[in-house]
Amino acid sequence: MNEEAGAEPAKVGGDRPEAAIVTIGDELLSGVRADTNGPWLARRLSELGFAVGSTVAVGDDPERIGGALRRAVADADVVVATGGLGPTDDDRTRDAVARVWDLGLREDPDLMAEIRARFRSRGYHDAPRASRRMAQVPEGARILPNPAGSAPGLRLDLPADPGGPGERILILLPGIPTEVRALMDGPVEVALRDSFETRLAPASIRTIHTTGIPESALAGRIEALLDDVRGVEVAYRPSTHGVTIRLLARGPGAGERLERAAKLVEPVLAPYQYEARDGDLAAAVGRALNAAGLRIGVAESCTGGLVLKRLTDIPGSSGWVVGGVVAYADRIKEGWLDVPASVLSSRGAVSEPVARAMAEGIRRRFGVELGIGVTGIAGPGGGVEDKPVGTVWFGIAGPRGTHAEKVWFQGGRSEVRERAAQHVLHLVLRSVEAPGRADRIRTSDSRGG
Repeated sequence: MNEEAGAEPAKVGGDRPEAAIVTIGDELLSGVRADTNGPWLARRLSELGFAVGSTVAVGDDPERIGGALRRAVADADVVVATGGLGPTDDDRTRDAVARVWDLGLREDPDLMAEIRARFRSRGYHDAPRASRRMAQVPEGARILPNPAGSAPGLRLDLPADPGGPGERILILLPGIPTEVRALMDGPVEVALRDSFETRLAPASIRTIHTTGIPESALAGRIEALLDDVRGVEVAYRPSTHGVTIRLLARGPGAGERLERAAKLVEPVLAPYQYEARDGDLAAAVGRALNAAGLRIGVAESCTGGLVLKRLTDIPGSSGWVVGGVVAYADRIKEGWLDVPASVLSSRGAVSEPVARAMAEGIRRRFGVELGIGVTGIAGPGGGVEDKPVGTVWFGIAGPRGTHAEKVWFQGGRSEVRERAAQHVLHLVLRSVEAPGRADRIRTSDSRGG
């Protein structure tokens, strides 16, 4: 199923209003910047009850912008476009709209006064001359105040075809993602609800974050369970950090159907599921460590400090993170973590006894309740027959003893490192939340998902 749209498109005039998305900017087509606005808008519009029929990206050429907007307005009830509303010469969306629909451009005095006030509040004597472009408004446009930036959003009610009958709504937004989200969650949502109130069927949504199991394994087990639950859509969003699952239902009884679906899949997801508002497993680990009154130290080799970065990215992490050591060279493993030279020579750095010794060494040196050791082969070279690239050993030392686990991860160097860091966090979480389970951690080979 399509995670970005979240629902199958409906024809204009159907039960659900149709939306189209146009993202504007040369950087989106050159690979300089990934388009994050399009997927986010598709999910947000779907949640509001729209059927997202299309998403298209175009460059900064006025003719292409105008053509894309004209086609989208002809096909959809509402079109949301992002980009091209800033102060520079390559911000051409207003000009393109004015040309296609034969509208004049005027400087809005109230908007210009707000832009000047914003710049003055930042210590400028006045707004830069180029900022006057942001106050240019096509005739008939309604200004949507931007709570997160200078360039406002704009709403235009337009004919389906230039000069023709019918009416569509065109929403123009700046391209900066934080501003897109602030406008959508504020004035744009209000405007769309007011205009389509009788046709919208808002979605009931349950988002579930998982790690440690591939999408293919999840999909097969979940969808078999949900065969008898009609009207619940399932979407998967895999990444190196795990798989986010979204259950979505609409219409009468949507909440009950969603609850039934969630209960059916709960036994399958329980070993892999974690609670985190933004999907970051490190936040869930921090809450668990804080609640248990535990402190952690991390000894990393192949992950190069990535685990500690993930942990310390969380506000308040100083309460439960003491520190870490990047023990990349064997002499650092020996000198800082007390890994025996004999073990390194006989078993190699990527082995169970070294992972155990690293975990115990960091726990002892930092005086913490939990010590973590990570050692592996991230690639692209360095693998051998019994230790191929992607082999990573994990050790965790705590009050209940020391345990080890081996995982084989697929992917390139960066993917192996990201997956390994995520696995460390999952290992810590399951050890803290269910201490008895740590005793059952066993040496295993698995494909990280």
